[in-house]
Amino acid sequence: MIKIGVVGSDNSHAIAYSRLANIDRVTGDRCRVVAIWGDDPARTKEVAREGGIETIVGQPEDLVGRVDLALVVDRHGDLHTDHALPFLERGMPVYVDKPLAIRLDDCERMLSAARRSASLVTSFSALRWAPTTDVLADEATRIGEIRAAHFSGPCDFESQYGGPFFYATHVAEIALRMIGEDVETVVAHRSGKTVAVQVTWSSGALATFTYLGDAAYHFHGTLFGTEGMAAREIMGGDDAYAEALSRILRMVETGERPLSDDQLLRPIAMVHALQTSLENGGTEVRLLGLH
Repeated sequence: MIKIGVVGSDNSHAIAYSRLANIDRVTGDRCRVVAIWGDDPARTKEVAREGGIETIVGQPEDLVGRVDLALVVDRHGDLHTDHALPFLERGMPVYVDKPLAIRLDDCERMLSAARRSASLVTSFSALRWAPTTDVLADEATRIGEIRAAHFSGPCDFESQYGGPFFYATHVAEIALRMIGEDVETVVAHRSGKTVAVQVTWSSGALATFTYLGDAAYHFHGTLFGTEGMAAREIMGGDDAYAEALSRILRMVETGERPLSDDQLLRPIAMVHALQTSLENGGTEVRLLGLH
């Protein structure tokens, strides 16, 4: 059984993953969340109680030696690097909730530490692997080459948890799974709290991301191919978290990461690009090499 330690209690994901593993037991005997650290004692006790976690530790590093896998799930991406490095430097497997980090150099620090210690690290939005995303991905294989697409989802560009980085990668990751990793350019415009982003791929595909600042909370994807179209609302919740947890465990069990370094960096680079475009009046920003 893989013993899991959670770092960060402010995120609802801390409860979701703990409850699914310990109480609902969606992964059977594959894992158990055995310990947690959080900077708010009252909130951390709440998560431990609701998630069936026996041990609360005083510092993230106190999980070392107690667990086989660390889940770093702080809401603010700027906390992820400092909280993940103690485990990566010791060769321990780590899952970092989205975003991997806000600054690309922080992302590189984690990836470099993982390479030096031969530790396993991954990061993703649970929506990347949600069952409804799977259905859309399957439908995409039957509509020919993707020529155009539209993806939408909520995003508060003034979020206290890193502005757009807290939520913008959800949509980016869904799009990357559907169309591919070869993103070339990003152009962004804003009207009120809504941000529209035009993204091009080297394949010739063009997609629009609509980030919803004050519209109803929905994720959606529409694909237009040479032989048909597909559209679906993307649903999160327990089904998505359960699949995400299963993929994290599979990484530990098999030693194979679900995403490459470039795949981890690209959603972060895309959010930086759209920010740069917004700051410069909607200019086109090219995504260059990530290393």
